[in-house]
Amino acid sequence: MATRQCPQCKTTAEPGARFCGVCGAPIPVVSGNLERPLDRVAIDPTSAQPPGVRVMSPAGGVPLAKSSAGRSGPIGVRPVTPPPIAVRPVTPSPITTTPRPTSLDSLVGRALNNRYRVERKIGEGGFGAVFEGKQLATGRPVALKILHPHSVADSTVVARFRREAEACSQLRNPHTVTIYDFDQTEDGVLYLAMELVRGESLQEIQHRDGVIEPSRALCILDQVAEALGEAHDKGIVHRDMKPENIMVERRGEADFVKVLDFGIAKILSGDGNKAIPALTAIGQTVGTLEFMSPEQLRGKPLDGRSDIYALGMVAYEMLTGQLPFKGAKSTTEVIQFHLQDAAPAPSSLRPDLAIPAAVDEVVLKMVAKGRNDRHESAATLRLHIADALATMDAAPVRREAKRVVTVVGAILVVVGTAIYLLSR
Repeated sequence: MATRQCPQCKTTAEPGARFCGVCGAPIPVVSGNLERPLDRVAIDPTSAQPPGVRVMSPAGGVPLAKSSAGRSGPIGVRPVTPPPIAVRPVTPSPITTTPRPTSLDSLVGRALNNRYRVERKIGEGGFGAVFEGKQLATGRPVALKILHPHSVADSTVVARFRREAEACSQLRNPHTVTIYDFDQTEDGVLYLAMELVRGESLQEIQHRDGVIEPSRALCILDQVAEALGEAHDKGIVHRDMKPENIMVERRGEADFVKVLDFGIAKILSGDGNKAIPALTAIGQTVGTLEFMSPEQLRGKPLDGRSDIYALGMVAYEMLTGQLPFKGAKSTTEVIQFHLQDAAPAPSSLRPDLAIPAAVDEVVLKMVAKGRNDRHESAATLRLHIADALATMDAAPVRREAKRVVTVVGAILVVVGTAIYLLSR
């Protein structure tokens, strides 16, 4: 079989790969002496929402476009006719991305493209499921993120799926989950193969343990900030930081953190941080309401400081067991808090926990309403966290030193008194 390269990043593709495992770009499929590109989600740079995925109808008729709202209709697609070979033009048969009706559970035991065996389901959401699997060539355990068959026909969902592969393939920080591969089977199963992370989500830890001790919470925040810092330096904003997307593995007495799910990440170009075309309709906001920054709620352009705000909300839950708007009775009140209400110090929400003032200062700066009042970068946040940890480490030393001085002073007074009385 001829060696093929990704037309975008020039990486040598695995045999039979339909998408590049590094950048997510389609790999031309060899058909006889011809190479034809795969159907793909084409993002129009002049449009706020990508066009529909080209999906062939079961009868092989007019391609259908299905939007996230579920409406389908014909779209014009010009057939691709390759140049003539041996005088007679040859038109390769189209690739259909129409998935066969199937349950994701039925994929267990199957080998995807003869490269990954699906072994057991780990979790499932609205758009797909995550399975534990194995890379057949190496025996390496992997996590396989697989879209539901109905999601493959949704252009926005597929575009976000490809965006996750594109975003994560650029990241190498040890606290970011590594993407190994991105591909689609002949019958339309679209999947991501990624690092299998052991441990628990931060959400699971919080539900089990309640509040997290301040120094441990700061260490978790620091590792998340390290992962986000690399992403931000590459022009990638996560946009959905929340406890579910932070995995924590205990290694001895320490936590080791992994950041998950760049599926709705906004990738910025190097041209003045101008965002590439959005994957949502104009005015639509994506993310999780409880953790959204004011500028994200307003639909404003985002940068890394929006992720810092969301991480500040995560810090409240770790430190106090609640979000700072726990008393909100409606979505409107939650939005009002993010947009207008002053954030309380974590220590004021739980006076019984004696949260240090240095920790309050870190969190309050993270969740400032104006992004210019927050940490200017993840690196600056990490420096602030380091200062807070140093202050907290020094506090017991200072208390012990004060106690020693008090005891020694008392002894000296007693000795001095005794010497004075004996000398009389």
